[in-house]
Amino acid sequence: MTTRRHFFRTATTTAIAAPWIGWKSTASGAPSENLRFANFGAAGRAWGDLTEMLQVPNTTLVAVADVDLGRCDKVRNEHPNAKIFQDWRELLDKLQNEIDAVVIGTPDHMHAPIAMSAMQLGKHVYCEKPLTRTISEGRALRAFAGEHKLTTQMGIQVSSSSPNRTAVKLLREGIVGKVKEVHSSCPKSWGSMDPLPVSDEAPPETLNWDYWLGVGRERKFVPREFHPSNWRKRIGYGTGTLGDMGCHIYHPWFMGLGEPETLSVVSLGPAPVDGDSWPLDGKIHHRMKGNALTDGDFDFYWYDGVQRPPAEVLALLGPEEKDSEGKIIQKVPSSGTIVVGSTGVLAIFHGSAMPVVYRNGKRSDEVIEAVEAEHHHKNFADAIRGNISKKPRANFDYAVPMTETVLLGTVAMRLPGETLKWDAKAGKFVGSDAANALIHESYRKGWEIKGL
Repeated sequence: MTTRRHFFRTATTTAIAAPWIGWKSTASGAPSENLRFANFGAAGRAWGDLTEMLQVPNTTLVAVADVDLGRCDKVRNEHPNAKIFQDWRELLDKLQNEIDAVVIGTPDHMHAPIAMSAMQLGKHVYCEKPLTRTISEGRALRAFAGEHKLTTQMGIQVSSSSPNRTAVKLLREGIVGKVKEVHSSCPKSWGSMDPLPVSDEAPPETLNWDYWLGVGRERKFVPREFHPSNWRKRIGYGTGTLGDMGCHIYHPWFMGLGEPETLSVVSLGPAPVDGDSWPLDGKIHHRMKGNALTDGDFDFYWYDGVQRPPAEVLALLGPEEKDSEGKIIQKVPSSGTIVVGSTGVLAIFHGSAMPVVYRNGKRSDEVIEAVEAEHHHKNFADAIRGNISKKPRANFDYAVPMTETVLLGTVAMRLPGETLKWDAKAGKFVGSDAANALIHESYRKGWEIKGL
């Protein structure tokens, strides 16, 4: 095993640093007052997480790591006392005794490596969605966090909103009877049906491309196609529209229906044009295992881009209606979910709109009592401090199965038209070597992380 000193010496003297292996956990416990955290990522969603963490009383930003130092200006200007690193491993190595928790807002492929490495140091972890890029990573994080009793939270902030919490409560109470089918959609289009261009252009001086690749496979820098945001489109680094938005949009029905397991999954959308980019206009069909809240096993469909639920499902919400000012009432969620039950339909909107119940094609006038919103980051901090008796809302025990449901869809997208039977207990597909090969994907040589 390497020592931390040997790791750091290696990290500063080689082009590809060897990650640490088997660091002893030094859990920091539950700070009663000041909660010290490090932020991984300095802009975009990472900046949002940083800002929201600092809205929680008695929290301190100790340091930030970002592979592109050109994206750290806001941190420098607004948080001058925070230390800035370009190598996330150096931050953990140098500041492991100065932080209690980490907040991860990097591209998807670096979520699990940073989270596992931080947890091996006993740090509590808040990690953006999707929690991991592969199914095996999620199961490994969940097992480690549970074994070492670390506080965890996935960044699906909308799950703490009043509309989301209300939708969960309504489904648990059986507001539309026994659920028969679920349809979720999002019009975003994180993907491409065109091959990536070839480029010999060097990355910007502020960006360490080797650090950006991290555990991902070796490839050349292509301007504007990966960094800073289009990585969501790229297989091996992001997870497409489904990975980007699925965890947000699945959440209310998934939690509301008791976290049902997938029995089988098939992609009904187009195939990827190559091994670099996720396809556009995805359509995924899951057969889900039934429970007391459903009418036996049930169907779940995901639609993105131009794909939409079929006309007969949309018709369950009735004909077009206008408000008193003549504006069309949005009955069908453009981003959100339609839950079809035995006694009605529940429309769940992704965003600030409250869920709506429809019965016999008409909006129900029954009074729905809203559930109060909570602060997602404070929920995480309160659990670390021991201020709440339960785990955070999107802790890894919940977030991993939900993320796994999303990632089963991304596996299916790479094998379109093939119905993949899933054994949730064993964590593998039945009878598909091609699908099983996508459950775990090896990290780039020199970037292996113990436990992943």
